[in-house]
Amino acid sequence: MLPDAKIHLLLAQQIPGLRTEAAPGGAPAKVIQAFTAYTRKMIRTGALPEIRKCFSMAGVLYKNGSRQLRDAIESVFLFGLSPLLNAPVKTLLPASLQNARRQFILNNSQC
Repeated sequence: MLPDAKIHLLLAQQIPGLRTEAAPGGAPAKVIQAFTAYTRKMIRTGALPEIRKCFSMAGVLYKNGSRQLRDAIESVFLFGLSPLLNAPVKTLLPASLQNARRQFILNNSQC
């Protein structure tokens, strides 16, 4: 499992454009919030290779992260990006995140 305190370092290493936006040592939700903002910017500019990299990293974090990190990815990352996930972009999501998004939508539509 990835330690929550190291998430910002991993993201900064894998996604150099995010380096200045992720707060070191921040809570997982704060780090994922910055990561979501960066990913939104990439989706709006149509930078497919960078979007693919962001989605791949989110999948790795989701698979290997703590429960708190997984919750942040579900509620902050996926929820925050949902309005921008059109058909071509949505297909770039890893299967684990597509399933989590589907579950999140189903759980919240029943309220």
